[in-house]
Amino acid sequence: MPVLESSALTDKGESQRDAVQLGLLVVLITTAALILIGLIMVFSATAPSSIRSVDANPDQRLFSVAMRQVVSTFAGLVFGGVLAMLPPKLFNSKLAHAALGLGVVLQLAVLVQGGEGVGGNNNWLDIGPLAIQPSEFLKLAMIVWLAFMLGRLSLKEIQTPQTLGLPMVGFALAIGVVSLGGDMGTALIFALIALGMFWLAGMRAKHLIIPMIIGAFLAGLFVVARPSRLRRVGDFFGDLVNLPDIYSPTQIEFAQFAFGSGGITGVGIGAGKEKWWDLKEAHTDFIFAVIGEEIGLFGVLTVIGLFLALGWGLKEIAFNHPERYGQLLAGGAAMWLCGQAFANMLVVAGLLPVFGVPLPFISYGGSSMIATLGMVGMIAGCALSVPGVKEAWSVRGRLAQGVRTLVRRNG
Repeated sequence: MPVLESSALTDKGESQRDAVQLGLLVVLITTAALILIGLIMVFSATAPSSIRSVDANPDQRLFSVAMRQVVSTFAGLVFGGVLAMLPPKLFNSKLAHAALGLGVVLQLAVLVQGGEGVGGNNNWLDIGPLAIQPSEFLKLAMIVWLAFMLGRLSLKEIQTPQTLGLPMVGFALAIGVVSLGGDMGTALIFALIALGMFWLAGMRAKHLIIPMIIGAFLAGLFVVARPSRLRRVGDFFGDLVNLPDIYSPTQIEFAQFAFGSGGITGVGIGAGKEKWWDLKEAHTDFIFAVIGEEIGLFGVLTVIGLFLALGWGLKEIAFNHPERYGQLLAGGAAMWLCGQAFANMLVVAGLLPVFGVPLPFISYGGSSMIATLGMVGMIAGCALSVPGVKEAWSVRGRLAQGVRTLVRRNG
């Protein structure tokens, strides 16, 4: 069982610092690469709807949806940059309670506002001309709050269920308000994040069995409570034992057609066919299928490799950061960003029932982009707070600038 414990920067402090610094570098590079891939693929996936909109209304701006993703990306970079500059101790305090409370209030506002939601999930809050998805920001708030609450407990206290009452209540409150909106997919990601953080903090596996059984039972009730969910689960098991139905394909089968058409190198960016008519949610939950069709196996493996590298970088920060808060924050970020990514990819590949979660940094969605970049910003701030990391980056930056100047002069 991986238990994250505080450690002093003594003789092995330099190796820890170097590991954190390398982890941060990998996190930033992989995040930038995933964002770039995402922007390109959002432009490609939204091309059909954009062209149809312009044909119907010539005054409509071409690629307006994709341009909103560009704006959201810049907003996310600013948000993440601000969080990176703030001292980690600011959130490793009672401010974490305020962050979780605000997230819960915004999610409750969704329920008060009412409405039919999207795809049966009431998870959007209209604020003037803007529509935000509070559950994405609640993920960030819950990770910060759990890192603060669990980081205060000793290993002995964490292994005693009685001392975990308050963290469990906070998690139950967060997942509860999301579940009330009917968004089962997002609720499952909340459960993944929280259980992973409790386990990394040192909670015994036997103490997690009962919450997992209860969670599985409640998930089953959620499935049978709505015919559309029950149909998705039925389609999943049917697809496992039957060949694709070419006359009445399911959403997953359309995704499989896209992967099959892409082959090894893909049909070319923008040249995919499934996104035009058959593949629903091509720019959001099923953008991974568009990648498979247009960039092929090469694109699929590239995206998988980038998320594996992102997970490795977060792992290096989590296991080498000297403070429990930073360790658990990085661990929670890995559970969210990488766990959700692989859940999305498994769904699109037909290896899990469809439950609708975006592919981080790649799927269209302003709230998701801003929240995930905020998470990366907080990880960067925690990594830079390790003694010697910020100074080492400054020295290397000055050295690189000196080398460039020397090259220009000699050139």
